[in-house]
Amino acid sequence: MTLREIVDNGVTIAPHGLPMSIAGLFPEYRFESMDAETHESVITERVLERGTWPELRWLFDRYGENRIADWLRQHGFRLLSRRSFALWRLVLGIDEYVAPTWAVEAKAMEW
Repeated sequence: MTLREIVDNGVTIAPHGLPMSIAGLFPEYRFESMDAETHESVITERVLERGTWPELRWLFDRYGENRIADWLRQHGFRLLSRRSFALWRLVLGIDEYVAPTWAVEAKAMEW
């Protein structure tokens, strides 16, 4: 194993390619069985919501800004907190996004 396989952008990478430090974000999964492609949506959601700066750098390096922006447009309203969704929309310059009526109503009940 090379040094790059162990530490990348300040995060220790597990053999399956995910930062070891994000394991705690997935208590209902067998972390060592997770795959960056298969679990892209849930990884994106949880790292955008609760990731550290090094984990966020890894996320953007891994998936790229365009993929993350596409995910945010499609799923961000439903899956992120209001605060995180607002932050990432601002950071990524997103004005238009999917907000199903049922999700808008459910978010309104949160307050």
